[in-house]
Amino acid sequence: MKRLLLPLMLGTLLFNGAARADDHLWARSLPDYSQGYDETRDPAKDLAAATTRAQQEGKKVLLLVGGEWCSWCQEMNRFLDREPDLASQLNRTFVVVKVNVSEQNKNESFLKAYPEYLGVPHFYVLDARGKLLESFNTGLLEKEKSYDEAKFGKFIAFFQRQEVSS
Repeated sequence: MKRLLLPLMLGTLLFNGAARADDHLWARSLPDYSQGYDETRDPAKDLAAATTRAQQEGKKVLLLVGGEWCSWCQEMNRFLDREPDLASQLNRTFVVVKVNVSEQNKNESFLKAYPEYLGVPHFYVLDARGKLLESFNTGLLEKEKSYDEAKFGKFIAFFQRQEVSS
């Protein structure tokens, strides 16, 4: 039994690390709270850090609700990796905070402050102080089995044009 335990533990650690979205190019240089959907993170603390950063950098906050289990969440990562110009535009406009929703942790107490969402991924756009500006169904950005570059670009551009709250 001991011979099986060590390889099993190592395999679990390696698999969990590989399954995280922090391997994605578009998020590589971003803070930890922008990386993967981590069920152990505290989204309230992450939001506090993100709003501080958003105020310093003149950005808005994008709460990206989803999970590692979500195929459309993973497709969004792949899409942004394939579209570096859009990813750059997204990161210039928003401080991204990934909020996990999974069977293990639905983050209900945090998310009850926002309008109900019907599916994931889901965007909540906040001003730099954390005030909700928009609740957005990302299904509107889909095209076939991925996302639409033009629609995604229009979404980002819409919030680029808005003045940052002071």
